[in-house]
Amino acid sequence: MSDSKDIRVEFSNYVRPEVKENTNRNWVMNGDKNSFYTYIVDRYKGSPTNAAVCNAYGKMILGKGLAIHDSEQMPTILNYILEKDLKNIAMDKQIFNEYAIQVIKKGTGQLDSLHFIPKNNVIPEVADDEGNINGYWYSKDWSKYNNWRHKYKPVFYPAFGMGENNEPEIYVGKPYTVGSEYFADPEYMSGLQYAELEEEISNFSINFIKNGLNLGTTITIPESAGWDEKVKDKYVENYRTKGKGTSNANITTVVFAQGTETTNYSSMDSSEAHNQWNSMREQAREQILTSHGCITPSIVGISNSTGFSSNADEMEIGRDQLMKFVIPPKQDDILDGLKEISEFFKLPSEDIYFRPLTEIEGEDEENQGKDVEEQDKVIEMTAQCDCGKKKNSALDEFLALGEDIDNEEYDLIDDIEVDYEEEELLQLAITGTARPNSKSSQDGEDYIVRYKYVGAKTGERDFCNKMIAADKVYRKEDIIQMGSKPVNKGFGMDGADTYSIWLYKGGGLLSEKYPGGTCKHKWNRVIYLKKGSTVDVNSPLAKTISTSEARRRGMKIKPNASIVSIAPHSVK
Repeated sequence: MSDSKDIRVEFSNYVRPEVKENTNRNWVMNGDKNSFYTYIVDRYKGSPTNAAVCNAYGKMILGKGLAIHDSEQMPTILNYILEKDLKNIAMDKQIFNEYAIQVIKKGTGQLDSLHFIPKNNVIPEVADDEGNINGYWYSKDWSKYNNWRHKYKPVFYPAFGMGENNEPEIYVGKPYTVGSEYFADPEYMSGLQYAELEEEISNFSINFIKNGLNLGTTITIPESAGWDEKVKDKYVENYRTKGKGTSNANITTVVFAQGTETTNYSSMDSSEAHNQWNSMREQAREQILTSHGCITPSIVGISNSTGFSSNADEMEIGRDQLMKFVIPPKQDDILDGLKEISEFFKLPSEDIYFRPLTEIEGEDEENQGKDVEEQDKVIEMTAQCDCGKKKNSALDEFLALGEDIDNEEYDLIDDIEVDYEEEELLQLAITGTARPNSKSSQDGEDYIVRYKYVGAKTGERDFCNKMIAADKVYRKEDIIQMGSKPVNKGFGMDGADTYSIWLYKGGGLLSEKYPGGTCKHKWNRVIYLKKGSTVDVNSPLAKTISTSEARRRGMKIKPNASIVSIAPHSVK
């Protein structure tokens, strides 16, 4: 007779630690000695999939950094925080779903600077009777906070808005989490256990190979069947201590046998054993990605076989989903915090935004979301076409038609994106004849109607750059007429030299994918009224102006489906 006992690899069942208020020290830790933050960091460091997603999302949140729509609003919060601090804030937001900012003030109480401070080193004080958190404690390592050396000694800082004039404060940004007053759980909370599983499987796989592909060991102990159970348990415990964990990559079975046979060690070798873990590894990866809301692994650098016709298609769809539903809410949480700080110090804040990674250098907020693949084609085409350094006589002819309206004679009374329905109200009559500085069919006795090329100050095409730099206004007749001339050679359908400048602006390789091209500039209609004149209330112009004004005041006007009123890149 004999009996046996197994020593098996075991994965820990991690349960989120309870958050307890320490009223003696007046602080609240995220688990014993802030252990939950440590657990989150370990899962970031140990799980390849979790690390890949967090790193990619962190970069997407930051994008190309903060910007402001109206560059004339100075100074703004951008003047008080460094890009490296923003980068770290974005990573903390992604990993912990929280972030902390140290607010440094001048002696007068004005803002001096903002600095990143690791959220896992910051814990709140116990909330007051009204539920308000009035301060935070900081320690470099909460697992060693009892070591009262300077670098570990907890330091108290008042919460933002609670300090004296020149006292440093801490601002903590976190979304509301059900049942959690002090800390926010990571958005991928449900994936943490799978991150740990992936980590353990990685350890097992590596050490399985290092241990000579040894699946397990059976140890037979002679003349031991009659041993006392306590003695057997102690004997097994000796092996358990030596062989515990995935780093041993095997299972040890101890057999207590009768008879006079000697102690026997037998190995269960299998060169295919590690393949049995593949399904668990794939399941762990899938669950981690799901918890992050990542439907396209390739977007975060993870290879995956899908039903898409190409990897580019998969990445494009995945990027669209991420940038619509996953990344913006994370950015908004950071922007909300920066705006709150801005408003406290009376700095402009409404126009702050994160520039996306796909934004081309020099573009403004109207030119976000550039398709990378199409961008490369446009740049390549620009280098090949006759619109770079060579003189473009057709474009120069077009620019010569532009006007500078005399401010002494006319007042600007309307400046708004072109709207097809309003254009109809103006009863257009296109002559097809270009006549510089002559009267337009849209002009009235006391007013003139012109069009201005607007958008990014710096574009990819020579045409767009020259149009913006010229800063002129044009009659619609001239714009229509120039569609028959190579003013932007090579950027029409399939690289055609001519196309409708009125409809497609700077064009940009019109194609099936981009029927409106890739240009992100627009035409604005501008209306000037002779000084001292009034507009006839019965004229189409009066109705057009009133419609524009209503839209500016927030009235819901039926949207225009014409591609005239939107940037070509947005046409689908």
